[in-house]
Amino acid sequence: MHEIDETDRRILRVLQADATLSVTEVAERIGLSQSPCSRRIARLTESGIIQGKTLILDRKKLGFNAIVLVRIKLTSHGRTAFDAFQDAVLRIPEVQVVQLMLGEYDFNVRVVVRDMDHFHALLRDRLALLPGVQEMQSSVLLDELKYTTQLPL
Repeated sequence: MHEIDETDRRILRVLQADATLSVTEVAERIGLSQSPCSRRIARLTESGIIQGKTLILDRKKLGFNAIVLVRIKLTSHGRTAFDAFQDAVLRIPEVQVVQLMLGEYDFNVRVVVRDMDHFHALLRDRLALLPGVQEMQSSVLLDELKYTTQLPL
């Protein structure tokens, strides 16, 4: 792990809150001059701590009114089976998150859909046809009380 100090943490906190800020704005907010701030941001990026910038959209304003969590159990647990499943599930545009898990199910998949008709079609035409699927269990999220990409720095 790359060692970071409190100044790096302050930079990361500011950028997590608003990644659209310029280097000058970040430097002003943390009380550092622009050049050292720029070098630190470059170092944090080169080391992989900063992996990119993401735009967060309001899914409901764009017509995606439902989130469904789908737990999937595979028929086989060999590398070939896992790779085939992963390659296929990652190509589905409605899939936002794919998590490999220990326990009763092998994967947790978060999908965003316009409505339950959209989910039904996605389940029937894509999810159920994924390679190696033995069993699926779905849960509809009623509300998201907290959603963040921020780490507690």
